[in-house]
Amino acid sequence: MSSNNKKETPLVEVLKVLFYFLLIALVISALSACGGGANEAAPPQSIPIPDPSGSDGAQEDAGFIIESEASLRATGSASPAQTYSLIESVFGEGSIEAPDLFTGDHVETAHIIEETDSTVGPHFVFLAHRDEDFNKGVQSDRQRNEIKTYDKSDSAVLGFEGETMQFEWYFYVSSDMSLSSKFSHFFQLKARNSSDSNENGNDDQPVITLSGVEKDSSGKELQVRHSVGFNTDGSRTSDVYLLKTNWGDITDEWVKIAVQATFAEEGSFSMQITRLEDNVTVVDINEPHIDMWRGVSGEDFIRPKWGIYRSVAELDKLRGQEERVKFADFVIRKGTP
Repeated sequence: MSSNNKKETPLVEVLKVLFYFLLIALVISALSACGGGANEAAPPQSIPIPDPSGSDGAQEDAGFIIESEASLRATGSASPAQTYSLIESVFGEGSIEAPDLFTGDHVETAHIIEETDSTVGPHFVFLAHRDEDFNKGVQSDRQRNEIKTYDKSDSAVLGFEGETMQFEWYFYVSSDMSLSSKFSHFFQLKARNSSDSNENGNDDQPVITLSGVEKDSSGKELQVRHSVGFNTDGSRTSDVYLLKTNWGDITDEWVKIAVQATFAEEGSFSMQITRLEDNVTVVDINEPHIDMWRGVSGEDFIRPKWGIYRSVAELDKLRGQEERVKFADFVIRKGTP
């Protein structure tokens, strides 16, 4: 007896499955042609990456448009000659005022060396010796171990009238460093005034100093001072204290110091000091209206100085051991705030 239900061959079954898949694909294609689903992802958009140098070579740093930048960074060299050559390659030949470079001074010891640590890497170490170091070869009531920019430096590291500059560096000083009631300057903004007159304050007194002082009444202090220079009759003016704070706020750890100054009669000055360990800003000075100019001609300028420049008038307050102050990653910028 024969049956009317014929079993389909495997080939027919495969063809049916392929037909169903083809039909589904055609339906999806038709829907896509009509605009697709509401959840369809948009095609990726290319995001233009701006040229970091800007269209005119300037950069913007927190509202400051950078026009030029110079940097001095230690390499970790063990050779004092290489260290001094590195400094002069940025600040200019003759920009080092270390005792070992002046006849009759403490010439046996290199006073700026390089070391490396795990926090800032290679850095400069400035040395001071109470009983051996003089002031550029002259024994007096003060001693100096500094680097500076000056009239033989590139104009990019000198501040002319109306210009705004930024100065940044890392700084480390020990709480054990001995201080006097006079001054121990670690940073100065100092004028170069081509005139010997006191028409605009002359250039004898620094415009800004960052200093350490020890008073009998208050102990060790970190101070930032401002000076308007000499009076027209040649008499000295008194410094104005922009800051007096606890010396311990910055000692025994690396801090970052950032300065911005506009060099004009109606200028501006700001300084922030931030500890690297906890990112706490321990000094924040903002003087938007301050006299920051001592010049009388277009050739005059303000320049930075870093190092150890201190009074030894109170010799008994200073210890005989070698003092070490560390600096790293100097940056000098010009720009528009």
